[in-house]
Amino acid sequence: MNLENTVKYHSPKSLQFTVSPRATASEALSGSDVMAAFGMVQSRSRLGFTAFSGKMELSKNDKLKAIQLLAQYGLKHCDKVAALRKLDAKDKGRVVQTLATFAFSSWSRSAATSGARCKDCHGTGRACDRVKTEACGIFMEKECNRCSGVGYSQLAGKVVYRVVANALSVDQWKRGVSQFYESLIAELDRSESHANRMLQLVTSSTN
Repeated sequence: MNLENTVKYHSPKSLQFTVSPRATASEALSGSDVMAAFGMVQSRSRLGFTAFSGKMELSKNDKLKAIQLLAQYGLKHCDKVAALRKLDAKDKGRVVQTLATFAFSSWSRSAATSGARCKDCHGTGRACDRVKTEACGIFMEKECNRCSGVGYSQLAGKVVYRVVANALSVDQWKRGVSQFYESLIAELDRSESHANRMLQLVTSSTN
């Protein structure tokens, strides 16, 4: 079982959950097995599992909790950035919380998100390859350069900076804080991948 499979278990049509198409009884997980697996993964990869649930809008509480967990992670690492290290405790907490909120929002965006669709590919992730199209005379596609093939754009850094501009200068943002912000998004990716591996491990041993 992977994280994508967990979505359907929040509104099951029956009391029996299956990880794969039915073939033998050994391939089925009981409701208790699934809940136990979720609990184990949440304990081993709390941010990743909670962030995924929040991203998929399975729970508003998970979304808020994921942001809080990310902010806690950020506070543990923010002193590596000089501009953040120099802030007093109150401002540092406010800035890191703001960055965590925007990082989660950017990370969880999709082509279905209001205003998220890429202007070049309109959410498809594919765009015209003009060089190849002109060379062969037929329409050729390539991965969209603007969104890197995901169909939507992340929140622009300048949008995030405007919210924290009263605590940080443009130079401070460019020289370190913007990279810190990107590292929060990367941490969500890493955590989700870890949660996915843990779920696969747990459910494979349960089967």
